[in-house]
Amino acid sequence: MAVSAAASPSTTTYYACLRDGSLSKVSTSAHACAKSYRAVSWSAVGPRGAQGLRGKNGANGRSVISAPLGAGNANCPNGGSSFTSAIATTYACNGADGKDGSPSTCILMTLCTWGTNYSGGSYGFSNPLGIAFDGTHLWVTNQNNNSVTELNASDGSWIRTLSGGSYGFSFPDAIDFDGTHLWVTNLGNSVTELNASDGSWVQTLSGGSYGFVGPSAIAFDGTHLWVVNKDGSSVTELNASDGSWVQTLSGGSYGFDDPDDIAFDGTHLWVTNETGNSVTEIDAAGGSWVRTLSTGYALNSPAGIAFDGAHLWVTNLYGNSVTEINAADGSWLGTYGGGSYGFDFPGAIAYDGTHLWVGNSVGSSITELNASDGSWVQTISGGSYGIDRSLGIAFDGAHLWATNFDGNSVTEIFNK
Repeated sequence: MAVSAAASPSTTTYYACLRDGSLSKVSTSAHACAKSYRAVSWSAVGPRGAQGLRGKNGANGRSVISAPLGAGNANCPNGGSSFTSAIATTYACNGADGKDGSPSTCILMTLCTWGTNYSGGSYGFSNPLGIAFDGTHLWVTNQNNNSVTELNASDGSWIRTLSGGSYGFSFPDAIDFDGTHLWVTNLGNSVTELNASDGSWVQTLSGGSYGFVGPSAIAFDGTHLWVVNKDGSSVTELNASDGSWVQTLSGGSYGFDDPDDIAFDGTHLWVTNETGNSVTEIDAAGGSWVRTLSTGYALNSPAGIAFDGAHLWVTNLYGNSVTEINAADGSWLGTYGGGSYGFDFPGAIAYDGTHLWVGNSVGSSITELNASDGSWVQTISGGSYGIDRSLGIAFDGAHLWATNFDGNSVTEIFNK
């Protein structure tokens, strides 16, 4: 018997994502599927029936834990040193019964680390110390010959060396970038401002109310610059817009004692006090004191400091360790050192988004740590790296750049 058009059963198109014989995200509207799934569709006549019985649980999934095995692997080409990790496969079931599976074999993974060393010729490095990245170029202070060298971050090539004349460099130390200009601290009690676009001199700040006494470290908070006066046990605040003096913080509860480095966490500033074995926290909004951290933090000649978005990491020169601090409340989270860390008077420190890199100011090496837990990743030294007292470290978004104070060079480090 023929069925009239009016009596025809309705047709519905369904869309879903298919993987390993299982459907997910079933709906009557087209939609995207995750990379590991395949998009499927079908047409159904009449109402959808009841869901069938659930099949057997699938195979156990894996959660992996990496552990270091040591250095050296033939799979790294072009002379790259390597670091090999074993993944101890502790299996965890992804099925509905929630049972854990048993351990299985190890899978080997290789991380190859390369280093390129730049020196000699037009670079003009002479005890290179501070280093900053402006989004395209690297800027390096040369303390011994009162100059600043500019490099291309893309290939390490030399662009220019700034010296003499109005620059007024006097034992240049730290350098920072504010988005437009570079600011160089001079141990000769001044700060020099440069145009990042062409390296031209803007002004040199000194004398009067600035109160510079051995200015070393410097940090930018988005509006103001904060200069650490190592020999004056104080911190000077400047307007980045014109270099004018705002205030100088000293005495009282600040507890500055041979301040060495400074970091900004988005709200507060953190200053390491090398002789005082403490870290001072300051409110960037007005420069008021928040707290001073000392007893119980295992701080031992704290020097460098870096912020990872949640925590502060402080290098301890004489403690041969790194201390982790919670930026939210200043609480101690851990102190890491000994064994494979290979710290040798750790000073400079930088964060690359995942790892921390620590320059050992006496040893010719750089130590890499996991920011997630402070665990050791690798220690690199020798060979093409040319690491020789790395007192400054900067990250350009892809590679690390370390100044070699005694080696008169800059080393570029990258992983693959």
